[in-house]
Amino acid sequence: MQKLFKYLFLFIFSFTIGTGKATHIVGGELTYKNTGTNVYKIRLDLYIDCLNGNAGAISSDAQAIIGIFNGNTNRILNGYPISVSRKGPVRVNKTNYNCIAVSPNACVDHYVYETTVTLPPTTGGYYISFQRCCRNGTISNIVDPGATGANYWAYIPDSRLWGKENTSAVFNELPPNFLCTNTPLKFDHSAKDADGDSLVYELITPYTGANQFDPRPDNTSTNGFLQEPLFTQISWNSGYSALNPIDGNPKMTIDPVTGYLTLVPTRVGQFVVGIVVKEYRKGKLVTQTIRDYQFNVQSCVIDVVASYFVPKVICGLRYQFVNQSNGATRYHWDFGVKDSTKDTSNLAKPQFTYPKAGVYKVRLYAYKNKCLDSFSADVTVVEPAKPKLPKDTILCPGDVYKLKSNIVADFYSWSTGSQKDSILVNKDGTYWLGVTVKSCTWYDTIKISYDRNVIKAFGDTVFCNDDPISHPLKSLLTTNSTYLWNTSETTPNIIAIKPGKFIVSGITENGCKSKDTVEVSKFSPVKVAINDTIVCPLFQATFDTKNTNPSAIINWSNGATGNTMITNVPQTYFVKVKIGLCAKLDTFVLTNYNREYYMGNDLRYCNKIDTLLTLNFPNISKVVWNTEVPGPQFRLTKPGLVSATWLNSRNCPESDSIFVNLFPNPKLNLGPDTILCLSEKPILDAGAGMQSYFWYNGITDQMIVARDSGLYWVEVKDWEGCKSRDTVLINKRKDLFTSLIYMPNAFTPNEDGLNDVYPTNQYKVKGSLYNLKLYNRWGEKLADYSSPDFNWDGKINGVPAAEGVYVYKITWIGCDNYLRTLVGDFTLLR
Repeated sequence: MQKLFKYLFLFIFSFTIGTGKATHIVGGELTYKNTGTNVYKIRLDLYIDCLNGNAGAISSDAQAIIGIFNGNTNRILNGYPISVSRKGPVRVNKTNYNCIAVSPNACVDHYVYETTVTLPPTTGGYYISFQRCCRNGTISNIVDPGATGANYWAYIPDSRLWGKENTSAVFNELPPNFLCTNTPLKFDHSAKDADGDSLVYELITPYTGANQFDPRPDNTSTNGFLQEPLFTQISWNSGYSALNPIDGNPKMTIDPVTGYLTLVPTRVGQFVVGIVVKEYRKGKLVTQTIRDYQFNVQSCVIDVVASYFVPKVICGLRYQFVNQSNGATRYHWDFGVKDSTKDTSNLAKPQFTYPKAGVYKVRLYAYKNKCLDSFSADVTVVEPAKPKLPKDTILCPGDVYKLKSNIVADFYSWSTGSQKDSILVNKDGTYWLGVTVKSCTWYDTIKISYDRNVIKAFGDTVFCNDDPISHPLKSLLTTNSTYLWNTSETTPNIIAIKPGKFIVSGITENGCKSKDTVEVSKFSPVKVAINDTIVCPLFQATFDTKNTNPSAIINWSNGATGNTMITNVPQTYFVKVKIGLCAKLDTFVLTNYNREYYMGNDLRYCNKIDTLLTLNFPNISKVVWNTEVPGPQFRLTKPGLVSATWLNSRNCPESDSIFVNLFPNPKLNLGPDTILCLSEKPILDAGAGMQSYFWYNGITDQMIVARDSGLYWVEVKDWEGCKSRDTVLINKRKDLFTSLIYMPNAFTPNEDGLNDVYPTNQYKVKGSLYNLKLYNRWGEKLADYSSPDFNWDGKINGVPAAEGVYVYKITWIGCDNYLRTLVGDFTLLR
């Protein structure tokens, strides 16, 4: 039966026209009846749109193609599918509204297909299926309805599992031809079952079968093949589902027990709805009958609609009825009490008290002018069965209280989650019991409190002296409590005059007992006193409590135990000495003598080291340098770490070290002595990065200009404080080189390696003013040179210049330091 839970059944209600496609079908259902051993009468009910249905499509369904499948293998049986002829039609004129002013056009014909088959018991049972395409293309709530088919099927279970052949449940009524927007639908969608099985109703998702290419499959290559189980289901459009197939407020619901279908539709359209009734036998699912129905929702003009909320059961004899009628101006209720004339009311929302439990047929008549509409339904009234728990209770700690229902019920529900008829309670709280009888639940509540008041005694003390005792002891409980001490006293407070344990018992006004103990102890006083101590750093000090009591418990703050503690860590300490219940705490401090001497700052030397270091501190002894050289003096000849140890004036060891640095003198080079022209002014550079510079003439810059002949010197100091000095001799002469320039009158830039550039005047003076300008005969400047090292190659912007006469102008300062200018011309030849 596991497969059975996976399948639901569909019906389609369609209003569009089609020729090959089954758009003329508006509904259908497939049922069966056992007529003898292994013999079943199969019945297919189809409902056809006789207003819009295509005559050719209606005619093509004169024969229904029905397949039967093995429920274990899902394969079609040999000899199937079969063709079954129809009977009818019978015109169906069913409406949900009596007082409708204008009825929408709707016409439905009912056709019946019946055949008898023999199906012996088999594992998995049988599936019977009729498949046809397609649905009405204007359906609002499913995806691609014009290409979606229908599958009306039923399941015959293996009779060996149930001891007899089954007959399927049959719906009692066909839903109305149309629904009206904003108008209540109250429809009895119940079914009957010949086997007496329990029936449960649900909304489901419809199934599909066939397709737009093979609308009437008959298991041939021409007309297509029937879909085998497992059958597929339709796809809902967004916002729709099996439980919400039609736009409504309130939305569509079906009572699982009675089968009442309720809805107030809010949108015009065509909507597919799936409804199933499941058959249960001894609590197990046997089979189901499925209806896939297309509701046609339209705007209607209705004078009056009678409707009221139908409860599953009425719990108790008195009930307030909820009127859901539309358009009525007056009402009449009949509450269904037989042989009574006092079971009626003309109120819109009446309240009625039934004489006893039972099932009553309640009728509501709604009137507007001459129009009358009525609605009736069975309501079940259940006798009240209210539980009664004991009065609120106060318990003593540790007590366990049993709560038990005074009513035999179908179901029990305690606030603890228990579902038994009784529970055990062992803590405070409010507890409730719900008992369910015939779907009705009644409640009662009890508050359980625990008297947690316990006696508390005060006065525990320890006397650490030799004085007489007179110590008050107190106890507290609640008002109206009683007290009893082990001294036979009955007052809350007493005076202790000797050491010992004092026990007091108390009883609260609720009878809850408790007791507490006070202890008074007396011991001789504890004595301990330790002096503060000063030692050399890292020297150990021993502290002694000088206690002679062997039962004493001694704990030092550094974790030591016993009479003595040894430590070399300077800080504040304490010691606790406990004898019996008495204790004494003393605090003391270990400190170090302050350091007396230091060697001083690190030393710095330039170029070399050769000096004598001396420690001349007063009252020191046992000086050792670098762990090996004794005495107060140490000869220093190299850099590095220098350390020393000694004993100070308190004979405490001390040590210190300094670092000796040796730095090279800075590098300095003003260059070699040199002879220059009188016009040259060389720059003497002492090098970058020094802390200071000092020239022979007092200048402190890095560089100076040597304007005259003479001896030049500079002293520099680097950032380590080291110094260097250098000297250079400058000799200036006016006749070192000729001061005259001779300009050639022609050159031949033909790249033969001879006379290719101009002027190549071989002028030797450097570092003086030199400027040569070259012009063409129109006065355009071709070149401008600032050094005799530059010459013209006879090209202008990379292009050879034309032959001809060109002009030069040259200005220079000669070796004799005189300024000269020369203007002339020269010829370019190729």
